[in-house]
Amino acid sequence: MPNTQAVGVAYADPQFSSLFLGVSTVAATGSAQTDAAALGSAFTLVTGADGTKGVILPVAEPGQVVIVKNGAGSILKIYPASGAIVNALSANASYNIAANTATMLVAYSATQWYSLPLLAS
Repeated sequence: MPNTQAVGVAYADPQFSSLFLGVSTVAATGSAQTDAAALGSAFTLVTGADGTKGVILPVAEPGQVVIVKNGAGSILKIYPASGAIVNALSANASYNIAANTATMLVAYSATQWYSLPLLAS
């Protein structure tokens, strides 16, 4: 059954008892929070990471889940929206993930994201 919910909204299909997430592909851009590419869905495959380019998380809503897959062969920078933080990093700092890895981020509040698994940062 196709996802008929708004982009980024997860839902369970009662017929199959499965969870469906909106998916998208985004090319990493920029070199700072201000010019990073916006993430598009609950699950985003990111291409083009080269150790300097990045993506930016949406403005956090408590309980919101975002999964980011780095499909490139270099580090990907993941920035929070302006004023927010990821784990224990400083406000606006990038959370970096290794080449060809993925991370799940959960918004705890309007300004706090946590990664799963929770990594020291």
